[in-house]
Amino acid sequence: LGSTIPTFDETSAITSTVLNDKEIVFDNAKLLYNRFVSAIAFETDSIECFPIAQIVEAPNFKAYEYQDEVLENLNEFLLANSLHWALVEGHAAEMAAKRSAMENATKNAGDIINRLTLQYNRGRQAVITNELIDIITGASAL
Repeated sequence: LGSTIPTFDETSAITSTVLNDKEIVFDNAKLLYNRFVSAIAFETDSIECFPIAQIVEAPNFKAYEYQDEVLENLNEFLLANSLHWALVEGHAAEMAAKRSAMENATKNAGDIINRLTLQYNRGRQAVITNELIDIITGASAL
């Protein structure tokens, strides 16, 4: 993870680490992430993640037959999918913010260059004007 686009393999590794750690127990978890809105905006949003116990207790889920192993795989996939969604959205928001910042920096640098060029040209013009005045003054004195 970092400056490259998050892959589902990386997300799966994170998910496996979280689910296999016996010290991490949760009733309900929320993934907070930056949701991409536009090239210049993002909003903080959340995705709810549920443990196996709550998935099994869902009213519509009881209508299906399932094996415990399938349920564990489903839970891992749901968490990995939610986490991957959050990581990719956050990455898109970060890249948009970086692009916007670079565009602003480029525009500001251009403005600074234009101001310094104008200041340099005015200074050079003043020196040339003073030299012309000295030449004309010297020629009229002769």
